[in-house]
Amino acid sequence: MPSVKRNILLNGINTVTSILFPMVTFPYAARVLLPEGIGAVNFLLSIVNYVILLTSLGIPLYAVKEIAKYRDEVSQRDKVAVEIILLSFVLCFCGYFIIWILGKFVPQIHQQLSLFYILSLSLFFNTIGVEWFYKGIEDFKFITFRAVIIRTLSAVCLFIFVKNVGDILIYGIITVGATVGNNIINFVHLRKYLNLRSVNVASLKVLQHLKPSLHVFLLNLIISLYVHLNSVMLGFIKGEDSVGYFTAGTKISHIGLVLISSIGTVMLPRCSNMIQKGDFEGFNNLIYKSIRLTILLSFPIIVGLIVLATPITIIFCGNDYIASIPVLYLNAPVILLIGLTNVMGIQILYPKNKLNIVIWSVTGGAIINIILNIILIPLFSATGAAISTLVAEAVVFLIQAFYGRKYYPFKWTNIIWIRYLIGSLVMGGVIFLLCVVIQNMWIQIIMSFFVGILVYILILYGIKDDMIRGILNYIIKLKRRNEI
Repeated sequence: MPSVKRNILLNGINTVTSILFPMVTFPYAARVLLPEGIGAVNFLLSIVNYVILLTSLGIPLYAVKEIAKYRDEVSQRDKVAVEIILLSFVLCFCGYFIIWILGKFVPQIHQQLSLFYILSLSLFFNTIGVEWFYKGIEDFKFITFRAVIIRTLSAVCLFIFVKNVGDILIYGIITVGATVGNNIINFVHLRKYLNLRSVNVASLKVLQHLKPSLHVFLLNLIISLYVHLNSVMLGFIKGEDSVGYFTAGTKISHIGLVLISSIGTVMLPRCSNMIQKGDFEGFNNLIYKSIRLTILLSFPIIVGLIVLATPITIIFCGNDYIASIPVLYLNAPVILLIGLTNVMGIQILYPKNKLNIVIWSVTGGAIINIILNIILIPLFSATGAAISTLVAEAVVFLIQAFYGRKYYPFKWTNIIWIRYLIGSLVMGGVIFLLCVVIQNMWIQIIMSFFVGILVYILILYGIKDDMIRGILNYIIKLKRRNEI
């Protein structure tokens, strides 16, 4: 079984490429397609994502847990995998019926029907992707390398084929290809693991997965209310240009969020397997490290995004996206809030079958988000949606922290977070001074990135933080191993 460190490293590579892809492609696309074009794609994509959410019924997250539980029982694992795949295809067919209804009867969608149908290919690719299987068996090596290849090809295609505002359909195809196009490879590669001959067709119970996955579906549905609904409400209330501004600000902050969320991707299957085996001591140690790592990474990313919000937005999106800067300010703290609720909800409460607490927490967040959107979007447009998101995520965190406290193998007072906050603030001060001295925005960002990391590491190393020292020692060991 691969080590957690190796999985985090591989998933880190996958995460870095997922960060680099939008950093390289979005600035180009934003300038070529302008806020209206970017807004149109993200407006329709938000609707498609709702259909995917409705027809996946929580299977991706539920399936990771189930495959991880039976990872060492190959015959049972294969049976469960086949059952979930069959259920997914049935739901995919239902999804395309919904797509057809929306395309035919909703005027805002019907006006750009071709783009909507192109983006709806994500539904099919998500179905055949079975990424939940590879996460469940912790095959992060395969996930990483095929993702890197596909993203590279997609970036090349973007620069070659998207030349003006009229190329929005091509951009839609590339968007789908970059995010889920590699799922074809997933499905073909599945034959390496699944032995269909050993699966007794008569023993398959496809519908048994419906009820437990519905709990996860309810969770995902409520979360999506303040993930995708912001763009949908902005599109209907303020127009596509507002969606473009909101998208730009959230995409930049999402770069940091993806890095933090990748920790949970690695931890969920391992946590589920540990609980199944009764290894509670190992589970507690793993969770403690996970939450400290989340805080260690979140604080400097938040501070860096806030200090560099203006040059980052102008360089990566252009002068047309100045209105996105306040969105970035407000979205930066969301990285920490989602990172913490990821640990509490997905890594702890879900494997311990306490999903109801998570559902109630996101219900509270969704209600607050909808109410604030109705009030703030007409007044402040994209910035209003960003305020709603920040408050909603804070509500989710507070509810989970309070009602789930007896299930957490740590106390907040024992989490050494103050040193990471101090280190980040000092780092932010240094970056701010650099930006005052250096006028060129490109040099500001590049210098701030390297100097900021160096300052942060030196501060934590100087105060003898055991986590940062452990990470550095692990990197040194890997380097020495490669040199031998």
